[in-house]
Amino acid sequence: MPYLICDECGKYYKLNEGKSSFNYEKCSCGGKLTYIDTLEGIKNNYTPSNNSKITCTNCGAENIKDSTKCSICDKEFARVPTKGYNQNINGSISWLGVAAGFGFLLTGTLMGVLAIFGTNIPQKVEDIPYNLLIAFGMISMFLAIISGLISSYIGGSLKFKNGIVNGGLVGVILGIVVGVTSGSLAFLGVIAIFGFLSVLGGIFGTFLKRRL
Repeated sequence: MPYLICDECGKYYKLNEGKSSFNYEKCSCGGKLTYIDTLEGIKNNYTPSNNSKITCTNCGAENIKDSTKCSICDKEFARVPTKGYNQNINGSISWLGVAAGFGFLLTGTLMGVLAIFGTNIPQKVEDIPYNLLIAFGMISMFLAIISGLISSYIGGSLKFKNGIVNGGLVGVILGIVVGVTSGSLAFLGVIAIFGFLSVLGGIFGTFLKRRL
């Protein structure tokens, strides 16, 4: 029985009525098709032109790297997870993720301040009404958790250790900024509180990344 075989992936097509019965010029992968009279010897001798190959454990045929099943015997290949864009598997820190989380924290905090105080922003903590101070604190805590989640998720953290690092860095950087701008030891408290909250968000972000 004659066949058409792809020069790229090795997939073959049966021609039950001869060569003229096949109407396609190319393989489904886009490779060039070559007419052959028989598949005898093809299983062991045919080599696709693509240099990236995967060998079938069932029949020994070589297939292109991304094949989902053997082109000769149709045995399905085990799926191997590929490393997606910016997935943080080997390294611990993704500065892209940290920057995204920190940017969200700053933007969210600014919007929270404007929403609570408007343009009349108090210059001293003691000038802030107690109920508004509590509201601002709750919003800041929520933003810290979300910023840690964003940092971990965008950073591609698939390990909880990496999620903790990427999320926690958001709180640490915020504390450093507070220390530089205020010149006081208040930044230690900011690092402790916001660092813990952003770490918590980083854990949530890693969990979400692993599930999707």
